[in-house]
Amino acid sequence: MIVIKFGGTSVGDAQRVANAIDIVAERRDRNPIVVVSALAGVTNDLVAASEAARACDADKVNQIIAAVRQRHEDVAMRLVQQKFDFFESFIKQLDKQIDQIHTILRGIALLGEITPRAKDKVVAIGEKLSSVLFAYSMMMRALPGEHVDSEEVVITDDRFGEAAPLMDETRAAAHRVLLPLVERKLIPVMGGFIGRTRDGATTTLGRGGSDYSAAIIGAVAGADEIQIWTDVDGMMTCDPRLISNARVIDRMSYVEAAELAWFGAKVLHPKTIAPAVAQKIPVRVLNTHNVASAGTLVTEEGDTQESGPRAVAVKRGITVVHMTSNKMLGAHGFLARLFAIFEELEISVDLITTSEVSVSVTIDEENPKLIEKLKPIADVHVIRNQCIVAIVGRNLMRDSVVGARIFEAMRGVPMSMFSLGTSGLNLSIVVDEKDADRCVRAIHAALFEAPVEVA
Repeated sequence: MIVIKFGGTSVGDAQRVANAIDIVAERRDRNPIVVVSALAGVTNDLVAASEAARACDADKVNQIIAAVRQRHEDVAMRLVQQKFDFFESFIKQLDKQIDQIHTILRGIALLGEITPRAKDKVVAIGEKLSSVLFAYSMMMRALPGEHVDSEEVVITDDRFGEAAPLMDETRAAAHRVLLPLVERKLIPVMGGFIGRTRDGATTTLGRGGSDYSAAIIGAVAGADEIQIWTDVDGMMTCDPRLISNARVIDRMSYVEAAELAWFGAKVLHPKTIAPAVAQKIPVRVLNTHNVASAGTLVTEEGDTQESGPRAVAVKRGITVVHMTSNKMLGAHGFLARLFAIFEELEISVDLITTSEVSVSVTIDEENPKLIEKLKPIADVHVIRNQCIVAIVGRNLMRDSVVGARIFEAMRGVPMSMFSLGTSGLNLSIVVDEKDADRCVRAIHAALFEAPVEVA
């Protein structure tokens, strides 16, 4: 059994849906479970409709939702192939979901606000529509697709917008709902990104969470492989939009892929790897638009024959916070008090560097309360508009040539921070946003466009 996940760009129009269905058909003998994202751009449309509802702009709401409905109907119509009974059934399901959107949006208009719970209910409709469309399109093309409501399978906590799966309950639901369909040689089709709480409230797993959904389903269903179909040939040495000659990486370890995802690589959602790691399930990243490409296989061991750099990623929109003790040198408990504040405010830290009396960290979002709470115990200096350039690989500093080339490439570029973990997995450099692209290009050229001799 395998889980096949298609991103929004892989199901963006009728031709792409047809191509995705062909991919499923070719893997039918592997007992696939299909997970789909919303059609490209639909989630943004639904967010815009929510904002229009809050502003009581009924005309704009109706315009946006009518366009969303028409887009799904147009895709289905192009895939009909004279099977109008399936098309009519799909239209009934489509109208049911559209009616639900209007009901929720009317509630938002009455309240004049968008609660996290209401927002999850609205944006989840995108994946519900695409999964219904995909299942019916499969049936139109004589494949035994069976739509499954993700809320019947993925059970989560109640952190709306960033819900976490309750794995034991999700596993029980998968064995009750999904596996019987697979045993009957049906192909379940689910929307990614969506779950529900124990009391039935719709939740979402965070933006881009359809990859996470696929990994959760793969883990609880006992899949042999999780396939993430996207619009690039696999994990690459750099973002190809920035480096046109970036190369595909054939094999990676879980930890390398997770590091790349966390530090800005867009191919995999940062959470995706965790459920696969727990069950040691291979994750294969493939290109819907280039099915001949072998893609990247992500496994526990990765490519055991290689050490040294594997890829360069960049994480933008970073803030650096420098904190120096304003008490006596080496005051006892200084670090503990600092990080108690970060924990209290639920602020995640990417990088940390320390000296005897100072600490520097990088954070994604600056909480207005942070500086206020830090000031009694530290002198605080904040540097905004920074980015992290991360070089990911194995035993990165095993050979001095790697470090020498990186620092040669960085010549003349001011650095706010520098961090290398003892694992040698990630060497991270913090620079100003304006220097990010040229740093990435220079480092990629030094490491991947010239030979690097690693002992």
